[in-house]
Amino acid sequence: MRALAVVIALVCFALAVLYWNGALQLAVSHPGPHHTHAIVLAIVGVLALVWLRFQSGASSR
Repeated sequence: MRALAVVIALVCFALAVLYWNGALQLAVSHPGPHHTHAIVLAIVGVLALVWLRFQSGASSR
């Protein structure tokens, strides 16, 4: 599960950069940078890193 969290975080951050620069135009109504999409993807990336942090803790018994 830790590897999945890292992959999700990296993909989200890469997509956020592409949306911010306007290089990625998926599911948009007009060309150009889409800062809202980039911010949402960055938040999802941060949440994936939080999930990673919780996965790396010691197991409770």
